[in-house]
Amino acid sequence: MYIRTPKKRRSSPMRVLVLLALVAAGGYFLSLLYRGEIQPIQIGPTPTPTPSADEVMTEAYAQYLEGDLDEAMAGYRQATALDPTDPMPYVWWSYLLTLRKRTAEAIDKARQAVGIAPDRSEALAALCLALDWDAEGDQAKLQEALSTCLSAVDLDPGYAEAHAYLAEVYADLGQTSQAVEEARLAVSLNDSSVYAHRILGYALARQRKYREAVTEYQRASQLHPRLAQPYIDLGHLHMSYNRYKDALAAYEKATVVDPNNAYAFDALGWAYFQVGNHQRAAVAFQKATEVDPSYIPAYGRLGLTYYVLRNYEEAIPAFKKAIELGSSKVEYFYELGLSYVYLGRCDEARPWLLKAIEIDPNASPAWEGLDLCPEK
Repeated sequence: MYIRTPKKRRSSPMRVLVLLALVAAGGYFLSLLYRGEIQPIQIGPTPTPTPSADEVMTEAYAQYLEGDLDEAMAGYRQATALDPTDPMPYVWWSYLLTLRKRTAEAIDKARQAVGIAPDRSEALAALCLALDWDAEGDQAKLQEALSTCLSAVDLDPGYAEAHAYLAEVYADLGQTSQAVEEARLAVSLNDSSVYAHRILGYALARQRKYREAVTEYQRASQLHPRLAQPYIDLGHLHMSYNRYKDALAAYEKATVVDPNNAYAFDALGWAYFQVGNHQRAAVAFQKATEVDPSYIPAYGRLGLTYYVLRNYEEAIPAFKKAIELGSSKVEYFYELGLSYVYLGRCDEARPWLLKAIEIDPNASPAWEGLDLCPEK
């Protein structure tokens, strides 16, 4: 087949002029850019899609497994904002707040979960746990925790953690046989539950079954090596049997696996205090206050430690901070007052001593302090 060769096109004078103008404009632009008289257009990064609540919760759970409870809480907080209708982020947020001994906040988050889903066993169980840890022997709060846990078990008899938390309430009420029974049931329902084994250890400890309790705490720490609470519980158990070396090792381990846990440092400090090592106790309590500046017990015990060391200048601000944060322990008031007394500052001592007597008219150290600082 014959293919005709195309004819050569002749350049148009106008096209040449346009091209020359464009080249000149480009050169001028590059010269301005080179001299810094204009800035290049910045094209920002491609926007990334907002993660879903499920994706955020998955990441938060991974952080929990790594032992980073603070980051995990931040994730669950974000998930509640992304999906306010899902109770589970509130449930997890409450659990983690409870483990941090921030029980008032934990109760609030658990109540929010219950408000969203009153028929969810997980929500009621979280509320039960937070109420129990907040009670500290208050029988009314313990009874509320008990009824809440019973409701959680009724809603889902197969939910291991509900039985475990119920067991902890029974133990705190002194009903140790029922506590062990419920905790064993929790373990049978989910042998891989760190909470079921931890609380079985707690219940056995209340029955003075030392070796069995140790085994359960160790099992819990194996299930979640980055969780401080089983080590703290183990430390408490060793302390109750005067096994101070083992207790200190357990508390130290808790601070290593969770260095942001004020409760762990507070427990370590109190153990050092009880064995008479007040300098180390002060260091641990100080660390607890740095980790969580709102953790009241550490301030009070730090004040007490300085008081025992006769370092009254340091004891005063520690006691004051504990009181400022909401503590009403009478000993903090009269020890604060006595610190001023021993520094010869009676005018500053009297208001605190009088407040101690207002809280407890039988607080004899406060009366002794007033005898040393008679009203002029």
